[in-house]
Amino acid sequence: MPKMRTLQQVGADYPSTAPVSGTFSKLLPCSADTAFRCFEDGAAWKKWLDIDVEWTSPQPFGVGTTRTITANGQTIEEYFTAWEQGRLLSFRFERATLPLAAFAEEYLLVPKASDVCELRWSYGFAWGGPLASIAAPIFKAGFTKNANKGLTKLVNLLETEGDTWSNP
Repeated sequence: MPKMRTLQQVGADYPSTAPVSGTFSKLLPCSADTAFRCFEDGAAWKKWLDIDVEWTSPQPFGVGTTRTITANGQTIEEYFTAWEQGRLLSFRFERATLPLAAFAEEYLLVPKASDVCELRWSYGFAWGGPLASIAAPIFKAGFTKNANKGLTKLVNLLETEGDTWSNP
């Protein structure tokens, strides 16, 4: 198993200040509240991003919540830096088996109609180690490919299983 590394403790604004960053935008076929409840469901992440999520903090979730992600042989421990129910969540990687120096993501949900919202998913990272100039663009390309594929799956998931999260 790869060694866990402790990453820099960055704030919720890191996706807009990181050396490498990006934003994806996608209209979702549901309310912002429904999409947010989908994000709170650990099992749902496997269906759209193919990652295993284990919440390591009890509900109710909020700033300071933690979870562990596993995917493709990698493990990531996350810490939530922002949490606005039905609107916004942001987290940073605390520890990871990936050779990153820092990493953070933000998920912002913007209502467009009663049954449509826009997801603005931003991320930022700094690669660790001497090969950063080579590895960072490769990592960004892979992250972008997986995110775009995942967003298509998220739309399909919300179209087919959205009722699962539509009622509190």
